[in-house]
Amino acid sequence: MGRLVAAGCESLIAMPQAATITTHTYTSGAPHEHAAHILSWLDHLTAFLEETNRRFQASTLPKHRFASAWTPTCLLEGLGFDAPMYGLPISRDVLTSVEQRLAALGVHLVLLRVPDDRIRAQCVESTRHHRGPKWARYLESFGSTDARRAEHIRQVQAELIRWAQTSPLPLQVLDTTTQDWDAYSRHVAELIADQT
Repeated sequence: MGRLVAAGCESLIAMPQAATITTHTYTSGAPHEHAAHILSWLDHLTAFLEETNRRFQASTLPKHRFASAWTPTCLLEGLGFDAPMYGLPISRDVLTSVEQRLAALGVHLVLLRVPDDRIRAQCVESTRHHRGPKWARYLESFGSTDARRAEHIRQVQAELIRWAQTSPLPLQVLDTTTQDWDAYSRHVAELIADQT
């Protein structure tokens, strides 16, 4: 955030993952109902961002000396790009149309990749310890042993990367081998600041 403040950014529209996929997949209902709700939510969110951008561009603000501070900026965690993880009946073509609209707004897709040999430690053992019993029970659904759970996560990550590579959005895959979270956050902040 310091990088954004230094660049003069004064506002940020942030949408956490809990507001998208999570709220729909952990409620009652059939998968096709969850998919319909998620797609409706994404369509309305994208329309909101398009309208915000339209109003900004139609105003005098883009030519103002404080334009970089007032440019609408959004950070969308998760959004719908991790749909393959949940096995929801959402076709790639349907999400691609939403992503094309977001690409026209200058949105980037950033994916953190955990090295295959670090998945067990980072995604199974560490998260079980830090997230507690509820997460531990969730992990158990991935397999009967930690090795199988790690393999499940590896396969899902590979599918997620394949899915992301078909996106019309500019894609940044950040390898987390060094676990330099400050560097990764700086990289994302630079992407945001460069758009303002």
